This record gives sequence, C-alpha cells and structure tokens, in this order.
Amino acid sequence: MRLARHGTPGATSDYAGRDLEAMSAADRYHREILRIFSPFLGDRILEVGAGSGNISRLIVEREPTHLYALEPSKAMYALLSRRLGGLDNVSTHSCLLAGLLAGNPALEVDSVLSVNVLEHVEDDVRELGMMRAALRPGGHLCLWVPAFGALYSRFDRSLGHFRRYRRREVAAKLEAAGLQVVRLGYRDVVGMVAWFVVCRLLGMELTPGRVGVYDRLVIPAAALLGRYFDPPLGKNVVAVARRAHVSDRAKGRDRHP
Repeated sequence: MRLARHGTPGATSDYAGRDLEAMSAADRYHREILRIFSPFLGDRILEVGAGSGNISRLIVEREPTHLYALEPSKAMYALLSRRLGGLDNVSTHSCLLAGLLAGNPALEVDSVLSVNVLEHVEDDVRELGMMRAALRPGGHLCLWVPAFGALYSRFDRSLGHFRRYRRREVAAKLEAAGLQVVRLGYRDVVGMVAWFVVCRLLGMELTPGRVGVYDRLVIPAAALLGRYFDPPLGKNVVAVARRAHVSDRAKGRDRHP
C-alpha cells in the first residue's frame, strides 16, 4: 500500500506490508469503510494503494464495471495479483499513480478510493492532484487517513508515515488540489484510545491477534457511534471530495457540489 516518496512514474517500492498483513484480520473494519463511502462509489473505481487486496475483494463483491487496483509495492502486488487475477472486470497495476496516468492519459473513473495511503506520500497535495486528474468531472475521491499527530508512534515511523492529519488540514489540501469537499469528519474515537495505549504508550505494533480483537470488540461500537454522531476527534479522518464540472466552475460554485 505504501507509495514511494520519489522516483520515476512507473517505480515500485519494497514495502513489506507488515500492517496490511495484520489488518487482513479486520474484515468488519474494511466493510465499515466501504459502507461509509458506498454512496460515492460509481461503476469505474480506481483504488490507489490496494495492498494485498483486503478492500479490493470487497469492492469486487459490488460488481463494478471495472476496478483498477494500483499497488507499487512488489511484495504486495504479488499477493494482490494472485487474489484478483482472472477477473474480467479487474485490472491490477504495479506502478505509482503517476505511471498509471502516463500510460493511460484518457483514464476517467467515477471514483478514486485511497485508504491509509496518503500518509506515506511526501508530497501529498501533488498526489491528491493526480487523483483528481484520474476522476471524471463530477467524480468523487474517497479518502481515509490516520488522524492526530499526538498518536504518531514508533510504529507509524517504521511504516514510513510522514504524518497524521487534522480535519482542517485535509480540507485545505483537498482544496489546494482543486477538489470540492463534500464530506469531512473524524471516525473511530474508541480506536483512538486503543491506538494511543498500544502503539504510542506501550510502543507495540499491530499483529493479527490484536487486530482481530479490535475488529470484534471496537469496530462495532465505533461504527455505531459513527452512524449517529459526528465525533470531534477520532483515530482517522474520513473525507469525500468531488471534481467539479466545468459548468460548476463557470458559475462560481467551486466550494460545494
């Protein structure tokens, strides 16, 4: 899932995906993310940083017209291609987003999905701009990133995270990339406490066992809270942004859809 900081457009990375291996036990977590984004996912979907396919397989269950699953890590791509290989409505791509766009200049998808990826990218505004370029006018970017610098841990550092985000920072960077913010908020306040204790205070890493407990006990409560309340803080920032139609810009309606 990690996107290389620098390099040529087609470059790949050697990201080992220790966090993705652990998160393979988090089926409820991944399904809740897709539930949140479901109203904004169209028929042609680009998943940036598909990893080993934990979310890709759930997207396939929706029977999209086409899923472009992009993963620059060689190790993760090998798992991804085995998991999704042979499906007529799926293409897997072992390159950076810049490489995909360079090889497919006319690419226009309904939705771009990016889950726990942007924090790995040094120039995140540029990356958001490329996500915008991949969208058709009126298409949506669905973004999920870790929240709050106070939660930044040794584990974050070992995974190559440059940052964790505040809501207002995400909004500013989306707008700087030419996207209109549609939805923006925090999610998983319960998981925020768990992350602070396990990763920040105790200095532990995610393991399948710990993630399994989190998925069984924390995610149902966090999902319930998220459906009825807009929490003022949480472990993640969730955002949906839209690429404007030309007519929208002409009428000066750039801020809201």
